[in-house]
Amino acid sequence: MTAEHAGKALQAASRDPLLRGIRPMLQDIAPDDWVLRPVLAPAFEALIELDLAFDVLIRPPQVESAFTLLTRYPQLRAVIDHGAKPQIAQAQWQPWADCMRRVGRETRAYCKLSGLVTEASPDWKIDDLRRYTDHLIDCFGPERLMWGSDWPVALLASDYARWLETAQGLISGLSAAERGQVMGGSAVRFYKLSQPQHRGTEDTEGHREE
Repeated sequence: MTAEHAGKALQAASRDPLLRGIRPMLQDIAPDDWVLRPVLAPAFEALIELDLAFDVLIRPPQVESAFTLLTRYPQLRAVIDHGAKPQIAQAQWQPWADCMRRVGRETRAYCKLSGLVTEASPDWKIDDLRRYTDHLIDCFGPERLMWGSDWPVALLASDYARWLETAQGLISGLSAAERGQVMGGSAVRFYKLSQPQHRGTEDTEGHREE
């Protein structure tokens, strides 16, 4: 993203119909406000022009800079990965909670309900996660929250089936339509994926029945 030809490189890459966006490893890049460097402007402008998604892979100390970025580029199609990785094992709440509320309520960003079990204690239980997932639901709403497996990294703390079951339990208080958004609808919309087509039958007048 800092390369002089970043815009042209993104334009060339965007010709691949399978490309949906980019995800730099911001969580491992210092300083915490690296993402605000002026040299990155051409890359962000290219992402907006090409309508590519930007996955914001960050940790709590970087949320404030991410918020500034999102307000600087309000047309950027962005998603906060893994709920910004709150330190659940240490019972961290602030400033993560307030920063995520600002992102959720003052920007158009989506958020991924993923990557939480690896931030919890090795002997985590569903209730250890509930406060954090409830907050993300409140901040972003089901229509901007998307479940993710974080596979295979999640295997460090859980198998796939357990995390899936846990996530379904954490959103069980939502309506069926809202759960459908979290478990697929939001991701389809954000990444502009093709909706799966349901096969049906047609009656003699050509009306389709599902």
